[in-house]
Amino acid sequence: MKKMSILAALLLGLVTGIGPVAAAPPDPIGSFTFVNRDCGYRIEITVTGKSGVNELPGGATIITAPGQEATLTNIKTGESVTYVITGATHIDTSSPGLQVITSTGRNVLIVPEGDREGLYLTLGTVTFVLDDKGRQVSAFEGPGQVTDICALLA
Repeated sequence: MKKMSILAALLLGLVTGIGPVAAAPPDPIGSFTFVNRDCGYRIEITVTGKSGVNELPGGATIITAPGQEATLTNIKTGESVTYVITGATHIDTSSPGLQVITSTGRNVLIVPEGDREGLYLTLGTVTFVLDDKGRQVSAFEGPGQVTDICALLA
């Protein structure tokens, strides 16, 4: 659940199950800042805009982010990037011990553990899988583009 919270904090959305589900409207999140260390160095992340989280039957969640923006700053060098991240992320936890994550649109994603640990900007549709420890067990797949933010800010 901690890994889901980390993703929800930054993913700033796969509808599974049967029957209609009422979507919660996105709520203003104001502005919040936190420090991430998944690049091997400290990145300050400030997120503004709106976010909506919808829990669905069958072990899925959709996170939406209309009008959201993220500024990521390497604390040591001051190097900074800002992204409009208005995409959606679909998290399917129906497979025991796995989270299948499909992001559409523009998103900043955290991969919290493992060989591909880091921060990524995704454009379009990409899918990847995390195990129950937050390690990425499948590479980003799909027609979308993936940019390694850690490499940009190093």
